[in-house]
Amino acid sequence: MRPLDMYYQALSLIAPRTPLVRSRILNDALHGIPYTRLRKPRLGMFQPDSMLGWSHLEGAEAVHPSFEFRARYKIDSSGRRETGYSGKSSEVAILGCSWAFGHGVNDDETFAARLFREQGIPVHNYACMGYGPAQAYLQVLHQVDLRQVMANDGVVAYFWVPDQLMRAWRRLEWIVLNSWVNPHGPSHPVFDLDDQGLQHIGLVGRDGARVDPPLLPGVVERTEWRITVLLIRAMHELVTATGRQFMVVVPPLPDRKYDQAAGQKLAALLAENGVPCIDMNHETNPMRSNSSAMFYRFDEHPTATWHAIVADSLAKATLKDPAVQES
Repeated sequence: MRPLDMYYQALSLIAPRTPLVRSRILNDALHGIPYTRLRKPRLGMFQPDSMLGWSHLEGAEAVHPSFEFRARYKIDSSGRRETGYSGKSSEVAILGCSWAFGHGVNDDETFAARLFREQGIPVHNYACMGYGPAQAYLQVLHQVDLRQVMANDGVVAYFWVPDQLMRAWRRLEWIVLNSWVNPHGPSHPVFDLDDQGLQHIGLVGRDGARVDPPLLPGVVERTEWRITVLLIRAMHELVTATGRQFMVVVPPLPDRKYDQAAGQKLAALLAENGVPCIDMNHETNPMRSNSSAMFYRFDEHPTATWHAIVADSLAKATLKDPAVQES
């Protein structure tokens, strides 16, 4: 184990168990500085993937160290996050990024595991840290045989958060951040737009990245929004063609103006395109006064409290609770 990883592991054995964890200054100094200026902890559960950029190592187990948590992850023999359900066919398939994966919480604390343990709903969790809509679409298109791994009336739930917008196309900032996957080659899956619609380009590296022209701010972000909606529509069409249900979930987000506006914008765009979307933000508004319990301070990933709230909301949605349908 490298010295920096030994430091992260030691920190996670001490800080989360003491009052130190409540100090934002110490969090930034002891964890934030090495995390942002040196590198993230090496979890050892990812591998380069010629289609997705990276993917889980089947059967991998990892300990994720942090100033605020020490979380254990287990990947099953099919490359999915462990949920406690080992059957071949599930009723719910989860797609998404670190939020849906369960960054910072143990296997049994994720909303996917809670759905199975508390509601008896068989769940497979295909979410992976850093994924965006391109990876989710490619998973459904090439990797997840819905007819084999889902019940006939099963639900595919794609969890979208504003962080995924920058992953939807060719933004330089995101491609540079994830160049660790393949330092000397391409690592980011890209779909471009042409007269025929979405065009799969494959993986690109820094030389394929884009930034806004000096006199045209916002070009990259507008393209990201267009491609996001088109990829989600394509997922919807693929899933419903197999007789399964598809829904997008905008989960509870940090109470920041940009995040809230982005969540509302996506929900509105999907409504215009006839794609089912559940916006959970309104359900958590009364809890905003205790938002510190829902998100970690350093990177604002969700805590176990957030996962419990999402599990309850998603159970009602997938079970077609009349009160949820009316809302």
